[in-house]
Amino acid sequence: MTKEDRIMQCLRRIIETQTLHEERQIVRHIAAELKLELLDCAAALLHIQQLEGGMQIIPERGMLERSISETVSVMPKMVRYRLAVGHKHGASKEVIKDVLVDESGVERKMIRLVDIRNEFTIVELPEGMPEDIFQHLKTIEVQRQKLDIKRLSANSNKKRASNARRRKKRMSRLESKDPKSLNCKEIA
Repeated sequence: MTKEDRIMQCLRRIIETQTLHEERQIVRHIAAELKLELLDCAAALLHIQQLEGGMQIIPERGMLERSISETVSVMPKMVRYRLAVGHKHGASKEVIKDVLVDESGVERKMIRLVDIRNEFTIVELPEGMPEDIFQHLKTIEVQRQKLDIKRLSANSNKKRASNARRRKKRMSRLESKDPKSLNCKEIA
């Protein structure tokens, strides 16, 4: 994945999960004060963010009063869930978010990582979902398909990474062996 791809992925995630109202005001204010185009201002801010350690920008006029550490401290721990609806069932991010907001009472901005696959969707929700709501979400339908929500274990990504390492080792061992010693039949 290139640097540009990582930046685009990060920007998509932020735009999908954050309102960015205050941040837009800050960028407009900075661009106006410095008599810059918005694109030049955004490029400079990206450069600042990429500097080692980054920089915390707080406008003089108090447009943004909280620091990054304060923001992080109030963010709840997130838990990943698997929903049994995906592209195949006609699911979309908006529909999934609407259902979760309506049926569980979670705030829309607290629904993170809506990753829709063909057969299922992965979502991140704040930790501490009550059991009765969890059971209720199992029965809710999206496009005539039950959500059948399941909590994903915290180490599922670790298992996946471990399996990938084992596969890589196995493939390197196979590649180093003579094809005749592997008892492979030649394809005519």
